[in-house]
Amino acid sequence: MDEDPLQILEKLLHLKSVVLRYRSFDGRKMVCSKGGFPQLCNLGISLLYDLEEWIVEEGSMPCLRTLSIWYCEKLEELPEGLKYITSLKELKITDKNKEWKTKLVPGGESYHKVQHIPSVQLHYRGEE
Repeated sequence: MDEDPLQILEKLLHLKSVVLRYRSFDGRKMVCSKGGFPQLCNLGISLLYDLEEWIVEEGSMPCLRTLSIWYCEKLEELPEGLKYITSLKELKITDKNKEWKTKLVPGGESYHKVQHIPSVQLHYRGEE
């Protein structure tokens, strides 16, 4: 799929969990709009190799508790809007990119986006 699937999925009012896997989206940009995903608790994105930019607008995903990101190689920044999702309790990132471990720790350039999340788990998996 080349078009952003979140634009359709976020309108499903009773959706609790979404997992986008292995090239289910081949575009470069995803957007979670204000008011979108009103009951979403779990979001997983994995192996979206072309994803470069992800925007989360303030007021999106107000119930999100768990966010997992696996091997989205071109995604180099987390959305600024994550800082508005106060319900978020767990963030898991598994990637080949070691930079997450410097960006998302106290003092890192993106720490302000995740500092409210009680559990931030960063796993580096190098080339094998």
